[in-house]
Amino acid sequence: MIDCALLIDMLFEEYYEDLTDGEANLILDIYRVIDLLVYNHEPVTLVRLGHELGIKTQELSDYLPIIITILNKVEDQYAEVRQVTD
Repeated sequence: MIDCALLIDMLFEEYYEDLTDGEANLILDIYRVIDLLVYNHEPVTLVRLGHELGIKTQELSDYLPIIITILNKVEDQYAEVRQVTD
């Protein structure tokens, strides 16, 4: 799986707002689930994320820009890894 350092770098580069500990932990949890789903070639949807995290999809929609950014970065990282191994 991709290192969490990618997520931390992404958050510092693109999001300059103050996060509570709870929000930061939720974003890390979102990252872990997205990473696992992409690694296993499974679709990433708000419904699936909500199910895996035990959170209503309406609550996750507040994090949609972050989710999309994480998904794009994780997919890019795995695409690079897969190209090297092919």
